[in-house]
Amino acid sequence: MTSVVGKLMQLGDGGDVDRTYDVAEKELVIGRQNGCDVHLKFAAISRKHAIIAVQTSGSVLLTNMSKTNPVMLNGVSVGADGAELRDGDEVVFPSAEAEHIVFRYALVLKETGAVLGVAKSIGSPISKNEVPKSPLGERNGARMAAKAATPAKEPTPAKTAKAATPA
Repeated sequence: MTSVVGKLMQLGDGGDVDRTYDVAEKELVIGRQNGCDVHLKFAAISRKHAIIAVQTSGSVLLTNMSKTNPVMLNGVSVGADGAELRDGDEVVFPSAEAEHIVFRYALVLKETGAVLGVAKSIGSPISKNEVPKSPLGERNGARMAAKAATPAKEPTPAKTAKAATPA
């Protein structure tokens, strides 16, 4: 049986936890390819973008496997040599031109598996007046903003079907 040493929590727009992944002795592969432990379906994500692995010393190492897109750890780009994850660290992956997928790493108690520390992001939530963003990036941003600004159309009444009359 593998013991969980940490949790990788995917944060939603409001900073609440959307999904949680266990970090244990088996390495955690993050990428776009089917079969990855953390499967992210975005063009900016490489097939095998990053790996999180527990070292023999007990530390947890985040390694960037992508040659084209960065993995950010607390605002600093992670290289191929990796960086150690600590409780409360924020891991960010690109998903589109101006959008990102945010994870928070948390240590757990070995005895109970309970998460230590706060799981919610301390970033500010999205404003109600903010224009919705396109998952395809900026090229659809203006169209989505115009759609959000136009009021909903009144429903058109259904046409009554005329009965066929015999000739």
